[in-house]
Amino acid sequence: MSKQINFEDNIFILNTRIRMIRDLLILDADPDIFLDKTLTDVDFINAALGVLLRNLIENTHLIERNGQFYNLHETEQQFLGALWDFANGPGTVSVTPYPVLQDKIALIREQALERQKTIERYISTEETPSSEPAVSPDELNELLRDF
Repeated sequence: MSKQINFEDNIFILNTRIRMIRDLLILDADPDIFLDKTLTDVDFINAALGVLLRNLIENTHLIERNGQFYNLHETEQQFLGALWDFANGPGTVSVTPYPVLQDKIALIREQALERQKTIERYISTEETPSSEPAVSPDELNELLRDF
């Protein structure tokens, strides 16, 4: 039994969590309290974006699929921004004082960039809907003639 995934809501929630991380990275938060949780959140978002991309690729019959690829692409952009802030930001919760974490953030950044490339391939190959009706007026009259 296949489950229905609400891509729009899931992407919205991930965007909210990314914004929360970005806000935290701007503030003067105590790294002893927030660093581990922030790393856990980054790992979660990274994994969730991978799952959403795989599910979106597999769900070829989704209405507004191309729009969801665009939404996911924008979310990846936001995530990459948060990763950059985490790696290079002046905030107290950053990897700058913890060089061992730089490799971890660099790996996650590479995964995000790879997902973004994949999304871009799907966006560029998706068919754009035709502005012409699927059924001509004559065909519609013929179809409705017996009613």
